[in-house]
Amino acid sequence: MAGIGVITNPRSRQNRRNPQLAERLAYVLGEKGRLASPTSHEALDEVAQHFLEHEIEIVAINGGDGTSHVVISALVRAYGDRPLPRIALLRGGTMNTVASGLGVRGEPHELLGALTTAYHRETPLRLARRSLLLVDGKAGFLFGNGIISNFLEAYYEGSEPTPVKAAWVLAKAVGSAFVQGQLIQRLARPVNARVSLDGRPWQDMPWMALAAGTTDDIGLGFRPFYRSLQHPGHLHALGVGCTPVQLVPQLWRIYRSLGTQHPRIIEGVAREMIIEADEPLTYMIDGDFHRGGQRLELRVGPEVELVLL
Repeated sequence: MAGIGVITNPRSRQNRRNPQLAERLAYVLGEKGRLASPTSHEALDEVAQHFLEHEIEIVAINGGDGTSHVVISALVRAYGDRPLPRIALLRGGTMNTVASGLGVRGEPHELLGALTTAYHRETPLRLARRSLLLVDGKAGFLFGNGIISNFLEAYYEGSEPTPVKAAWVLAKAVGSAFVQGQLIQRLARPVNARVSLDGRPWQDMPWMALAAGTTDDIGLGFRPFYRSLQHPGHLHALGVGCTPVQLVPQLWRIYRSLGTQHPRIIEGVAREMIIEADEPLTYMIDGDFHRGGQRLELRVGPEVELVLL
């Protein structure tokens, strides 16, 4: 049984606001696939195994970046060394950074409808190939700690997170940097860690942020990991050891994918990044928060084909 498998996250903010969306997606999907709404990691692993056994060709994910990261991690566990199915991101969450960076726009039922029509008509699909980033048994495309994960924590606080709110939090952080306000002090707490890429150590310093990606876009138009697209099968790593005020003039260069020009901002391309810290690390993968140990190993995983709807 080939076909399309849809995994929807019933707990995502958008799906909670629209509980009929799952029924609508099932109707759009028709008889050529299966829709699943797992409510636990164990149930998700069972769905991934079912998709493997029934040779599902495309897995469409109805959720945001965090849901996609969790689903793809389950697929990696189930498929092991076998090629992963193609992935379609349906933008069913609050944060859809990876989908937006690929140019995917539209509502979940519209995107699934376009995918289903193309699949039934055997229309060639437009695809983007990206390598996965593997961290502590989890898979995604974007990793960050320090000011990056702290920014996301502030973004999720209080009112409902939206792109407008993200831009507002960023603007407040930039303003706070120039007056050494409480916000920037909270966001820019240093991370004391040693870093190496493919066994080559970086300069030792306190880090405001350590980050890596196998896709370039991190939202709001910023594309710091552009070299990951120039070097397929590699991650683009970034270490920020400068002060917040020194970082602000570099934001325009990061926005334009021009690279940074500061001696305490280090970049590199590698297959593996190792971080060894003085205390347990918190970090994000594709907008999803995690707590780890004092050592994190980031490595490039299998390539996945993402459907451009």
